[in-house]
Amino acid sequence: MHLAVLTLDFPPGVGGVQTYLYEITQRLATSHQVTVITPVTGVLPAAAAMRTLAPKSRIASDFRRALSSLRPDRVLVGHAHPQLLLAASLYRQVGYAAITYGNDYLAAQKRWHRPFFNWLLRRSRPLVTITQANADRLRTLAMPTPRIVYPGSDPSRFSPSPVPTSGPPTLLTVGRLVRRKGIDTVLESLPRLIPEHPALRYRIVGDGPDRERLQRCSEQLGLKQMVTFLGRVTEAQLPNLYRQAHVFVMVAREEHDSASMEGFGIVYLEASASGLPVVAGDSGGAAEAVMDGVTGFLVPPNDPERLAGALRKLLADPQLRQRQGLVGRRWVEDEMNWDHAARKMSDALELSAVPCNGLSEGSR
Repeated sequence: MHLAVLTLDFPPGVGGVQTYLYEITQRLATSHQVTVITPVTGVLPAAAAMRTLAPKSRIASDFRRALSSLRPDRVLVGHAHPQLLLAASLYRQVGYAAITYGNDYLAAQKRWHRPFFNWLLRRSRPLVTITQANADRLRTLAMPTPRIVYPGSDPSRFSPSPVPTSGPPTLLTVGRLVRRKGIDTVLESLPRLIPEHPALRYRIVGDGPDRERLQRCSEQLGLKQMVTFLGRVTEAQLPNLYRQAHVFVMVAREEHDSASMEGFGIVYLEASASGLPVVAGDSGGAAEAVMDGVTGFLVPPNDPERLAGALRKLLADPQLRQRQGLVGRRWVEDEMNWDHAARKMSDALELSAVPCNGLSEGSR
């Protein structure tokens, strides 16, 4: 079967949507012909199995022309953008499925094209989303009942350290530096932990528009020697950064004014695959990336005191950290991995079964 995927976000671009689409289409391409129609150009990983095709522009008519030249058996809109939905709708040879993540459909509810956008999204067969929280919200917009295909991780790439992690107690956050990630809440929690853990270290991986504000916040709290902003790191460096940490923390929150939320948070699963306990904000899709009290803890995303309490509990109990890390690792091995996600997507799109082949993860 020939599957065409429409997207404005794809590797070598960086982000959760890019990772999700790459990992799933890579696996679908082992059993089907997959063409990703995207204006994103650049070098994909050498192992990339899908074909890419660049439309002449980012507008709907050029995506539709690309579809007409390919004549695919199935069309998948890779994220809910009005130009992509319109292009799929204009290509009348076959119907289309669409994936929505959170910020895409939420942002559309505040724009002039909301009625038309919602009409196009309702025509998706099926409509796919990545969390139960999204599915519940979409139903309030009178959307068809969505199929849930959770993101995954690669347990062969992200794995626990073969020896117990040594050195000072280390917290880790990995993500784009934007307000909704809640890094400021983590910084505000740290002074509460210093009396018991004076050697505590906090490492922040990633870059973004909120970096300058977060650095000022760190300095104002007297944390300059404790907090390290590592910026962007290579894909090869990332697994070791997880292995060098004791706890992963990212208390993402919903920013109502900007209609911004954490759709899921693949980094939580990367941390679990690496054997780390995870502390996350009880908000949006992030609440489904952690089993509260089992693979980590969920806390109110704007409460530094509650966050400090969860971190204090983990830092004081190596056995609890190990136990939660092991359960999280097993969860990724058994269920929350990209092979499982690809099989679920194949079922949702009514394609034939996708084999579990242990393909390695590509770009983030």
